[in-house]
Amino acid sequence: MRFEILGPLQVIHDGRRIHLGSARKLRALLVGFISRADQPVSNDFLTTVLWGDQPPVSARSNLQSYVHQLRVQLGADRLLARSGGYELVTHGEVDAAQFRKLAAEGTAAFTAHDHESAGRCFRRALDLWRGPAFAEFIDSEPIAQQALSLEQLRLTVYERWAETELALGRHAEAVGDLREAAQTHPYQESLHAHLMLALYRSGRRIEALETYTNVRDVLAEELGLEPGPLLRRVHEAILRGDEQIDPPAKPGAWPAAEGPGESPSPLVPRQLPPTIADFTGRDDEVATLRDALSPDRRQALTICAISGMGGVGKTTLALHVAHELTGAFPDGQLYVGLSGADDSAAAARALEAMLRALGVEGAAIPESIGDRTALYRSLLAGKRMLVLIDNVADESQVRPLLPGSSSCAVLTTSRHRLMGLAGALHLRLDVFRPTQAIELLARITGSEQARAASVEAAEVVRLCGHLPLAVRAAGARLASRPDWPLARIAELLRDERRRLDELSVGDLTVRASLGLGYAALSPTTQRLYYLLSKLDTPDFAGWVAAAVLDTSPEEAERCLGELLSANLLNLAGVDAAGQSRYRFHDLIRLHARDRADIEASPRQIHAAVTRALGAWLVLARRADTLLPGRVFPTLQAEDAHHEPRVEIADPCAWFEAEREALRAAVTQAASFGSHTLCWQLADSAVNFFELRDYYDDWESMSRIALAACERADDRRGRAFMLRDLAECLRMAPRHAEDEALAHALSAVELFELMDDVRGEVDARILAGTAFVVSGDSRQAVAHLDAALEKAKAAGYVLGQVEAEWQLGYGHRIRGDNERAAAHLEVSLRLAEDVPLTSQLCRIHNMLGIVRRDQGRLHEAEEHITRGLAYARSLRSLGSEITLMPHLGIIYVKLGDPRARQVLERSIRLTRQWGARYQEAMSLRALGELEQAEGDLTRAVEHTIAAVDIWRELASPYPEAQALKLLGALYAATDPGQAHEAWSRARRLFAELDNHTEVAELTELLAGCQGGSAPRGAEPPAR
Repeated sequence: MRFEILGPLQVIHDGRRIHLGSARKLRALLVGFISRADQPVSNDFLTTVLWGDQPPVSARSNLQSYVHQLRVQLGADRLLARSGGYELVTHGEVDAAQFRKLAAEGTAAFTAHDHESAGRCFRRALDLWRGPAFAEFIDSEPIAQQALSLEQLRLTVYERWAETELALGRHAEAVGDLREAAQTHPYQESLHAHLMLALYRSGRRIEALETYTNVRDVLAEELGLEPGPLLRRVHEAILRGDEQIDPPAKPGAWPAAEGPGESPSPLVPRQLPPTIADFTGRDDEVATLRDALSPDRRQALTICAISGMGGVGKTTLALHVAHELTGAFPDGQLYVGLSGADDSAAAARALEAMLRALGVEGAAIPESIGDRTALYRSLLAGKRMLVLIDNVADESQVRPLLPGSSSCAVLTTSRHRLMGLAGALHLRLDVFRPTQAIELLARITGSEQARAASVEAAEVVRLCGHLPLAVRAAGARLASRPDWPLARIAELLRDERRRLDELSVGDLTVRASLGLGYAALSPTTQRLYYLLSKLDTPDFAGWVAAAVLDTSPEEAERCLGELLSANLLNLAGVDAAGQSRYRFHDLIRLHARDRADIEASPRQIHAAVTRALGAWLVLARRADTLLPGRVFPTLQAEDAHHEPRVEIADPCAWFEAEREALRAAVTQAASFGSHTLCWQLADSAVNFFELRDYYDDWESMSRIALAACERADDRRGRAFMLRDLAECLRMAPRHAEDEALAHALSAVELFELMDDVRGEVDARILAGTAFVVSGDSRQAVAHLDAALEKAKAAGYVLGQVEAEWQLGYGHRIRGDNERAAAHLEVSLRLAEDVPLTSQLCRIHNMLGIVRRDQGRLHEAEEHITRGLAYARSLRSLGSEITLMPHLGIIYVKLGDPRARQVLERSIRLTRQWGARYQEAMSLRALGELEQAEGDLTRAVEHTIAAVDIWRELASPYPEAQALKLLGALYAATDPGQAHEAWSRARRLFAELDNHTEVAELTELLAGCQGGSAPRGAEPPAR
């Protein structure tokens, strides 16, 4: 399949054109893909291609629809989804790519004086063109840039082809194509010069002179200019019949620039400011720029645009590279330093200065900027000259200063990315790597202290944010105070409130450098800049900016774009939810906070921050309602005053993306005294934390919010945080059941006082569960029965599911598997009706255990397997780890050879995860497997390890089970040890009111009297 854009768009497959339809947007989208073929293309770029800077609200869905239509036409294997966008796979079958390749091959042959090969390459390259590049779509700015670049290269190829044809003596054959090219580009004087030579050498002297006359008339009438020196020299040589232009001529020969009696050439301008002696690092960037600006790599005018935040070293890098390349530009280097401000007259002043440097007298400098640009380009035509334009505000300041000749090159620096410069190489300069920053510090201070005291030096450059200007300022201060150790400057920089003040020496001042970029921002963007900095989150999505400003997403996006363009904000990447995330550099954040303290009142700052925190809460609650499982119902967002226009397609991905931000938001809400926002934010993530087993985040956020509610005497917030913390401590690997019980009981009391039935049900279930685990079955049943009754009366289905499940668990511990199964079956039916995926996972687990205890092993296996399927669908490793030991036990009972593999994997995972309870379960099951295999020594070892863990966790029921198994293992070889294990097990079962187990152990112990093992002692059922 071949894609062609050097003329009207067409796609050829198996020799036939594919009908693309007449829909302009669809064709424009394909053109966008072709312009960046065989590489990932972002959704943002495609949106710009289709709608410019004013996309509709439905842009995203429209784009997806167009992509689908293209896939149907081209084939799914041609258009692949990529992170944040797509990729068109062409395998290089694009005429533009082939054109560039042929142009490069022709240039290489031309440089090697292989004119036959060069001519063939250039001719083949030119024959690919069927009309203007991207002919239908140059109203799109990104496509127009590509088209301009291709057209400029086409012009260069025409000139090179003409030179090869003339060098090879094919003068007459070249006339037709040269005439057509000269008519297409009437102002390109070199093409007319080639045409004149071809005509003259073909014996058509009159036509050659007429060509000059025609060109002179066009230039005079349309531009008010006379022909340039090249055309005049060719014209004069033809008039004189100069032998220098007669065939056979030396390839590429032109008439001499200076004849007898002509004035000497003007001085070559060398305007570069000096470079610095302590230039450090930037090896990759230097190599990239040298390669791009190298004469043998240039096929069209080369533009290298360096961008980056203030103080990052853009000018330093540009000057260093420019000085290194002095020999590559023998005709000189022009330097223009602009102010970085939006100044419409800057380009005109720069042109005047450069024209004077090129020898134009003041009186001869034209008035209009257009005339100055035309004269400037004429003077640079054919010359090898480097133009360095420093501290540019925007593209409009650069375009008039661009030479028209491909022999020249341009290097620009700007705080903004000058994306409007067609065909430019864009190099965004970042801060130093730590080692580079330390090396710069060492060079500035002129001592080995920075290299020797590596820890202190690393801290200094870290506090400088690795920003070259900041490191230079810190180094200058150290150099001026040789008595200071590195620790002294580090101590001064640690104070965030004074850090920018300390990074100032003479005219080296970070605050002033950043202030220049800030001053150029629009008022609304300035406001966003300083208000965003007051958020403590490490990064943020675009909708946060809309909340801070209390404005539309479109306006917020515009302001973010302005900050990005000014390099006052960094794009941190695209998160798991597909959102672009943004981040401040540390020193920029400090500068922005300085501006906030100056320009905004405390009330305005508080309002902006709480709006943003409220927006996080609104979206967290929205995502919570979409989760596949939950332990608690979703609450309504309170104290939220901004409703973000954000669609959440994948709630888990959204929570993953915002996890760090939510942690920071809870802490900041607490420090702001916004206790309601604080506890609601902490609560909003609980269901997600339970799904993904993020117990550390869950616990820390709940404790922060609980403390905030206690300070504010917020009874409702305290109740919910006690409930959340109790559930977390119960579920976490360390199983802090005593603390969980205390928090649950306190929550029950508070919810009762507030007459919050659902909250009370949740808290009673937690309390009942904790009593079950601790062995107090009377209290457990009382709380769980009360919770079930209240949940039914309130129509609270989630509460009914949990209460029935926990009652099933409680009856199972008491040895009543029939009642346990009855409660669990009710819980299962209720959960399936909703459905509640997380609960279904746990219910199937417990039903599997009960059916196993009843000897219904195949039913047990089915329940555990279904529970594992739910766990994996939820991507809950904690649930999977909980289920795996029980599957292993069932396999042991069934004699399934998979038992060992499952149990050993379970032990590995539980130890990696720190799940001690599940580790003990796996060890006990492994002990039973080894008993079945006849390895009693290993069986005893693993069972004792399980007993020790459960005693440590204060879990009497599984400890009693393991002791019963341990007694069975000792029974045949050491009746005394068996008696001790069974006695301990009976005491624990008695405390748990498990009369069935007590009776069975009493019988086993009776058989042990007198030191003999009971007949038929076997491992207990689990």
